[in-house]
Amino acid sequence: MSVTWTYIIAEELVSLLVALGNVIGVSPSILGLTVLAWGNSLGDLIANGAMAKNGGADGAQIAVSGCYAGPMFNILMGLGLPLLLSAWSEYPESYVIPKDPSLFATLLFLMGGVLWALVILTKKNMKLDKSLGIGLLTIYLCFLFIRMVIAIGVIKF
Repeated sequence: MSVTWTYIIAEELVSLLVALGNVIGVSPSILGLTVLAWGNSLGDLIANGAMAKNGGADGAQIAVSGCYAGPMFNILMGLGLPLLLSAWSEYPESYVIPKDPSLFATLLFLMGGVLWALVILTKKNMKLDKSLGIGLLTIYLCFLFIRMVIAIGVIKF
């Protein structure tokens, strides 16, 4: 029952944000990039920060693992299962995913962040320091800036 209530509340919140964006004149893609993405990640941010700060010697390792395991689960299961069900409902026809150039840019930044973490952690012998955080934050801010500029219409993509 709690899953049902969570689903209903999430649907209503998304609908409310989209309606609010329409009233104010904010694009749904900007809402998705900011309010929805930040709200979706806030719980993980707090939990991982607390674990890294107070978790002892293994806390940082658990926090870093959680940072990558949670989104990996969301991508693989959160997209994989609905795409499987959608393709199954279209069978024997092919299920066509609409081409979206911004999807390729998003995947590029995602791979860039993972590669940055891989290179820095390997180079620093798996020890966390400021260079990892600064690099990942810079990659995210560049991604956010570019996507906002495209969403506003300053750059045609």
